[in-house]
Amino acid sequence: ELQKHKGRVVIQGDNMKDESGLAAVFADAASSASHLAASKLCDATALLPGCGGEQSDAPGAYTQALLYGDGRIDPVDTWIMLPKWRQPESWAKYKDIVCILRLALYGHPLAGVFWARHCRTCIGSVGFRPIRGWQCVWKHDELDLILSAYVDDFKMAGPSDNMNKGWDLIRLS
Repeated sequence: ELQKHKGRVVIQGDNMKDESGLAAVFADAASSASHLAASKLCDATALLPGCGGEQSDAPGAYTQALLYGDGRIDPVDTWIMLPKWRQPESWAKYKDIVCILRLALYGHPLAGVFWARHCRTCIGSVGFRPIRGWQCVWKHDELDLILSAYVDDFKMAGPSDNMNKGWDLIRLS
């Protein structure tokens, strides 16, 4: 009998080392969250006549964004060791294999930054424009929708007839 399981792959952020074997140090950087007021704006908009509100998450968010955003090899690349049970059989003859981490996996100190960039690019490419002065909040003028994003959680509000159209645009981006 087949069973379906859900899991998460993360970087072991508490055990990161630089090329000298010392603890890796990253500059302080983080993704910005929507203001609480943006969430309240979505809630209030959803209560207007003919409007609705919904929320969703981005499945596999951190496996969608490239670390460093463009797939280039760079001196600041993050190198990882895969656990033996995740290595292909063809690697069995090698010892202590390291690979360049290409995806902004959850747990990497900069993953949120690269996910946020990826998210902004995708959302902007389908007609959502940022609302000036509010980080992580967008408006789709044609559909009259408001979208708020907190990491990989999205909240959308606007005319009920346009909600599915808005989600379809985001899924296709």
